[in-house]
Amino acid sequence: MRHYNKALDALRFTEEEQTMLIQKLTQAAQTAPQPKKRRHPRKVICIAAVAACILAFTAAAGAVVGYFADPEVGRARLAEFFGGSAGNIETNTGFVASGASDTDHGVTVTLDGVYADEQTAYAIFSVAKEDGTPFVDLQEQPQTDFLTFEQVESRLDGQIITGSWGPCYDTDMTQFFFQIEMDMSSVDQWEGKTARFTFSNIISYMHEGNYAGPDQTLVKGDWVLEVPLESTDTAVYAQAGQVIPYGNLNVTIDSIAFTPSFYHLEWHFDKEMIFDDDMNLYLDGIPDEYDNEYYTEGGSPILTLKDGTTYDLWQIGHANTGLLPEIIPLEEMESITIFGQTIPLVWEN
Repeated sequence: MRHYNKALDALRFTEEEQTMLIQKLTQAAQTAPQPKKRRHPRKVICIAAVAACILAFTAAAGAVVGYFADPEVGRARLAEFFGGSAGNIETNTGFVASGASDTDHGVTVTLDGVYADEQTAYAIFSVAKEDGTPFVDLQEQPQTDFLTFEQVESRLDGQIITGSWGPCYDTDMTQFFFQIEMDMSSVDQWEGKTARFTFSNIISYMHEGNYAGPDQTLVKGDWVLEVPLESTDTAVYAQAGQVIPYGNLNVTIDSIAFTPSFYHLEWHFDKEMIFDDDMNLYLDGIPDEYDNEYYTEGGSPILTLKDGTTYDLWQIGHANTGLLPEIIPLEEMESITIFGQTIPLVWEN
């Protein structure tokens, strides 16, 4: 079991406490359920919930979370999430494995891996029972749709981070994956600082008839993971700077970045945009079906592969960043279409 000696020293653990924590983590790693092999790449559905993720969680006085991690565990979990081999999953996805975990009430939450560029950090977590049993028996409760947490929070050096979060799920109720995307102002302001993730209570959502929503609390508990956040920008950037006429304004493409599993696009308008109370963005010159001149989401980026396959990135992620539906080698990507213009993907050296 790998651990961080410097972090332990900084946290002022006694020698006996260090030994106890290492033994506990080693036992958890040995008894954790092994990832199942999939016959095809995992395609997940990510439920995004844009929020400032508030969690009413207060750590007990004197409680300390260590910077333990086991990258091998992280690689195995990432391989199960994306589909592929743990041996090359970091190269194939651009995510850096972590394996930091916390266990409460027989459930382990693991930080599988993180991708972080200049303005975004994206973390993938997995959640499983130590005994390997399912959270829900679908034969008894077939209305169960997916699993998630009741409350979630992300902090950087004590300050709440805004962004999005949500479960990525399939029909396997023995575990579930959870993603958190954090919006950063710049890499200079966050690199090397401590990120603290807190989760509270595991609940199920149901879908039955016309109702879709929370169903029941499955496990009551609190899980806290605290890790140093470092830049892991493994993206490849394409030539940007294109100016696209759109209605009565111009859109400048600032950045086009991809890993085989993640995309990050940046652009800006040459005029100030005006939103109404329903977050409709008004723009003269582009009437909708009711002759109201506005659009709601600007351009919807379309990724086209060399074999003609297309992916609507807006539907896959949210805003202008997100996970791709599966691992896609960069050499298979041909172009990105945005604001009505197709831009060939010419990778920068």
